[in-house]
Amino acid sequence: MNEQVYLIIMAILQIFGVLFIGWLARYKNYIHENEINRWSRFVIDFLFPLFTFNYIANEFESNRFGELWPLPFIGFGLMAFGAMAGYFLKKGVRNKDSSFVKTFHHFCAVNNYGFLPIIIVGSILGEKAIARLLFLNLGSSIGYWTIGVALLGEPDIKKTIKKILTPNLIAIFIALFFALSGLNIYIPTLVFKISKFTGAAAIPCMLILAGATIYPFPALTDKIDVMYLCLVRLTLLPIITIACIYFLPVNSDVKVIASIVALMPTSVSSTVITRRYGGSPIFAAQAAVATTIVSIITVPFGIWLLKGIIF
Repeated sequence: MNEQVYLIIMAILQIFGVLFIGWLARYKNYIHENEINRWSRFVIDFLFPLFTFNYIANEFESNRFGELWPLPFIGFGLMAFGAMAGYFLKKGVRNKDSSFVKTFHHFCAVNNYGFLPIIIVGSILGEKAIARLLFLNLGSSIGYWTIGVALLGEPDIKKTIKKILTPNLIAIFIALFFALSGLNIYIPTLVFKISKFTGAAAIPCMLILAGATIYPFPALTDKIDVMYLCLVRLTLLPIITIACIYFLPVNSDVKVIASIVALMPTSVSSTVITRRYGGSPIFAAQAAVATTIVSIITVPFGIWLLKGIIF
């Protein structure tokens, strides 16, 4: 087996293993329903910004900013295109319940741009590539809190602005300032050690909490629509978006990171978001599990096809 394909499969299986720990913890009542949102906010507002700051301030290639600057624009563009395509694709959904259709449309725009690609990119491309991915996530985060949330309910400008200015987004800007200015060499080593050590808990903690949100294991009650979403999210949209990425006049490293993100399944964290902003948490849970399972095949196959073309 190709080494990269093996690493990708192992990364996806690793995610399922951690999700199962969260599911088991919820089943055994180590995690209670009313604690999930509170601890999710702690991970998103404290741990993940530390993770982001450490990687970008330490690993971002400031000397290549002239080549890498399109990344956040592409991150936002992937969601904008998915949202536009979703206006037509949602017509193929069988379940016409408005919350269900909104959730499908949300998934056309939003995929797992954060946690899963971090593990995959780190496994096959190294730590410097994680910094590039987090730079792309600057645009993805803005798209998530504007386009992604608006598709689930009525947009609220004041709330949207507040949500865009998340601790993680602020951490990206601060880390970029230090990296691009060269002032990162004056940051005490202890600060990096603390941010790295603490931030390392962000991804496993978020996956554990996401696993808790899918307890009890979601019954596949909307098989046809879930299959349709798998086709759209894992095949149709990646083919179109990667074809567009291929013809962009940007550096190959930018194309590689953007293409990997385009291949990702739906976001497991959307099981939490749909509870808070509208949509169907039940369909979100089905979609998260089903698309992540199918991605064990589609993501390695997609990267294998792209090897030699973009990679």
